[in-house]
Order: sequence, then C-alpha cells, then structure tokens
Amino acid sequence: MGNPDSHPTRRNVAASKLIARAALVAALYAALTIAIAPLSYGPVQFRISEALKALVLVQPWLIPGIVAGTFIANLFSPYVGPWELVWMPLTDGLGGLLAWWIARRWWPAGLGTYALTTAVAVGLMLHMVAGFPLWFTIGTVLIGEIVVIPLGWPIARTLVKWGLLP
Repeated sequence: MGNPDSHPTRRNVAASKLIARAALVAALYAALTIAIAPLSYGPVQFRISEALKALVLVQPWLIPGIVAGTFIANLFSPYVGPWELVWMPLTDGLGGLLAWWIARRWWPAGLGTYALTTAVAVGLMLHMVAGFPLWFTIGTVLIGEIVVIPLGWPIARTLVKWGLLP
C-alpha cells in the first residue's frame, strides 16, 4: 500500500497551504512597509516589516513571500525603478537563502547575515540611484535592520511551536 501523504489531492492541499502562507507574508510585508512610509524608504530607514524576514530562517519556503512583498512595497518607493524592483527583491531572496543556510548552524548569525545583506544592498542601491554616501547609508540601514529583524525571531519560534509554520 502506498504512502497516504503521496496522494495527489493531499500534495495539492499541502502546496496550496505553502503558497497561501507565502502570499500572506508578501501582503503583510508590503502593507507594513507602505503603512509607515516615508520611514520605509531612504538612507535612514526603519521597516517594521523586516521582522518578517526572521520567518525564513525556520521556513525557507517563505522566501518568495519576502521577495514578492519587497517588490510590491517598492512600487511605492520614491526611488522606484529597476534597482528597487529587480535588485532589491533579488537580494532579499538570495540574502534569505544565505541567512537560512547559516541559521541552520547558529540562528543569531542567520539574523545578522540577513541584516548585513539587506544593508549592503540598500546602501548600494541608494548610492547608485540617488547619490547618497555609500558607507553612511549602509551603516544607517544596518542599524535599523539589527533592531528590527531580531524582533521577528520570537514570532517565528512561536508559530513553529503552534504548528503554523510546520
């Protein structure tokens, strides 16, 4: 007798749940970012939505949600263009994969990695697009990331404990 979990309907339901959760993360990320604009954009930024990045450290299949949320939120950026709509979602996706991989060994390093990759990507983007000083911008964004991303860790662990992030 075959594995009951291999039934096509159960696989479809499981895949649908994963897609729905990633879509929820995308919507939350975009809404939280847009809600506190203009703090969400610029050389000194504070995105409370970045706390959602901690979720990918326990469930990497949420990375597409962060990528989509970044894209949607950046549609409202005063710096909207290819850097915001291609570069930033791409670096959030790759940064998320790297952070998840590192977090498997030590979760604080995963959080720090995500903060650093985001700060460098935003700093470079704002330097290229708007001429902001590179190192100053990386530094100010990094401070915001170091404050906000770890706020999501207890939420991620609680969601896993409750079985909402299997």
